[in-house]
Amino acid sequence: ALEIALVGRKMAKKETTEEGQKIWPPVWVYGINDHLDIPTELPPEFEATGCLGADFRQLCSLVNAAVHPAFRLKKVREAVSKSPLPSSHERSGRRPSFTTKVPDLTRASLSLGLFMNQEEAKLQPVKEGPHFSAKSFLFDRASMGLLSILLPTVRNIKVLCFSDCNLDWEMLRLLAAGLTSSCSVESLQIEWNSLDLPLPSLDEEAQLKGEDSETAEVSAFDRASGILEARERKRYTMQSDRLLLNFREWLESRFDSLEAAWQILDEAGVDWDAKLQAPDFHVLLFEKLGVNGQQVLEVFEVLDGPDYDADGGEVSLEVLKDALQGLPDLSPKEDDPLGLSFSGFLEPDCVLECVSFRACAISRFELGPMSAALSKCPWQLRALNLWENRICDVGVEFLATALDEYRGLEFLGLGRNRITDHGLQTLCRPYRPVQLEEAELSAARDRIVKQEAAIKAAAAAKEKAQAQSQVTEEGRQRRNSVPLLDELEERSGEEGPIFSLRKMSELRCLVLSENPIRSADVLEAVQPFGPRGADLLLHCTEAATALGLRRPELLKDKERKPLLNLGHAKDASASAPPEGWVLRLNPFEAHTNTVFTVNAPA
Repeated sequence: ALEIALVGRKMAKKETTEEGQKIWPPVWVYGINDHLDIPTELPPEFEATGCLGADFRQLCSLVNAAVHPAFRLKKVREAVSKSPLPSSHERSGRRPSFTTKVPDLTRASLSLGLFMNQEEAKLQPVKEGPHFSAKSFLFDRASMGLLSILLPTVRNIKVLCFSDCNLDWEMLRLLAAGLTSSCSVESLQIEWNSLDLPLPSLDEEAQLKGEDSETAEVSAFDRASGILEARERKRYTMQSDRLLLNFREWLESRFDSLEAAWQILDEAGVDWDAKLQAPDFHVLLFEKLGVNGQQVLEVFEVLDGPDYDADGGEVSLEVLKDALQGLPDLSPKEDDPLGLSFSGFLEPDCVLECVSFRACAISRFELGPMSAALSKCPWQLRALNLWENRICDVGVEFLATALDEYRGLEFLGLGRNRITDHGLQTLCRPYRPVQLEEAELSAARDRIVKQEAAIKAAAAAKEKAQAQSQVTEEGRQRRNSVPLLDELEERSGEEGPIFSLRKMSELRCLVLSENPIRSADVLEAVQPFGPRGADLLLHCTEAATALGLRRPELLKDKERKPLLNLGHAKDASASAPPEGWVLRLNPFEAHTNTVFTVNAPA
């Protein structure tokens, strides 16, 4: 197919064939555009229409690039049958072939181009909706580079979705570079897309150091191949250490320490030296330690690789123990390459209002740069979804620091991660009132006065000239920063009045469903100190089940999503305000869908 496409590309340079018919551009295959120099700006002859698909095809035609299948014209093709009876395709429900005649393959490249040209002539431009979705498509950097320079001119797309498209770190940065200026895209969804580290730099002299004269007399190609192989080997080691360290932190968050996890295995009487294949390895860790999923299989593949003694498709628990205990100390960095690729969508100059990174294997390493971007207060960003990643209590520390700075986030989804009771308390820390000392009281009052003045000035400016609000060329109004007024709360104490400062926030919903949160006491402790009226979703958690069984009176006459406001449901203590988180639980669903059981109190 690649040879046919390359021959077709050479023929596509001609305006017409011998018969006077125009040749269709070559069929896209991975790597077909690698030889092109993708421009960083739109060509002068490009005429933007505002429609993503039509403009992308026009741009590919101008730069002589093969059009990616996700951007080709599409229409519903009907099967043609001369028989009055339903065909086998119709009976089985399968999609029929859109060809009624097999093209002549004796002149493969020419026939393929002519045939696609005829099919394109039959297609009518389809009105593009506001949602662009690419599922299970393999993208190349050339296509993503063209999309990057085209996105600022797009006017008809509101949602971009890339699901299982295997985008690498460079493609994500190209995509983020296009989501600026007057782009109409409001929401980005990237799903099931784990990233590999970029190739590390390697000094050529250090690589060739120590070689004898005979080895040094090699061709330039062999020398370059050796350096590339060394770089690949270094990247593999870095990714392996990163994966194993994240797995070790997972075990530590569940059992407080590795020693506690090993003790559970010892009490279960497991054979540490037994050779286990991948399915047995996964089942054993799930039954004894409660860890399962894709990362367990990835850990098995690393232990079965060249960095460890295990090979032949079998790994023992002793190899796992030695590997986890002998890992180097890898501290998160603000310039983490994978984190910088994700953080580009959270920067203040990005136009996105909703960002979803679902099942992208995000851990504490990526959260460092992402939290740094959130700390810059990107007020256009309203929602951030990090469902089904690998975020543990250590990563939650970065998010809590960012939430303390940026108060404009309205939705934060952290469901199906590895956040425990300690992580829940850490996330709620930015919204907890802070008790002030006598020396801090004057500064807090001055701050509130300045906030009141800022709110009045913003309201006056809005009434005087609404044109001052940031509006893009297509009429989309960008969200500006919202002045928030802190509250100074006073309550009586034994030695006099006690003052607490509560920082306001725009947060409306925090999702922590399907996390290993177990303590109902922690829920009751953090509930009164959340943002007023904000929802805290804890579906399918052990803590939700325990709280529902402990206080069944709170669930009476409630529907599928019970609303529990403990501050109003019982007599609140003098130190806690009556408002707080609105807990949304489904303990009965959690009790039936999870492996744990909670006994009702006597």
